[in-house]
Amino acid sequence: MHSKLDLHKHVSCEDLILELDQCHNENILNRYLGRCNKLKLAMNECLQAEFDINRKKHFEKAKERRKRVEEAWKDMDE
Repeated sequence: MHSKLDLHKHVSCEDLILELDQCHNENILNRYLGRCNKLKLAMNECLQAEFDINRKKHFEKAKERRKRVEEAWKDMDE
């Protein structure tokens, strides 16, 4: 079970998050009887895809930073 997700942090999954919240709030038993499981699985897939995209972006930024640092070290050694 996810804690309350911030919509501004997960813009691409906003619709699924709202649908899942609505499903859970319609009837308290929906959550415990598994009536919202399809929405939850779709939301988990969306969040995982978003995480993968962000991880690739951060990896590329880290590579660029590392390259600049290595160039600076090379300049200091010369």
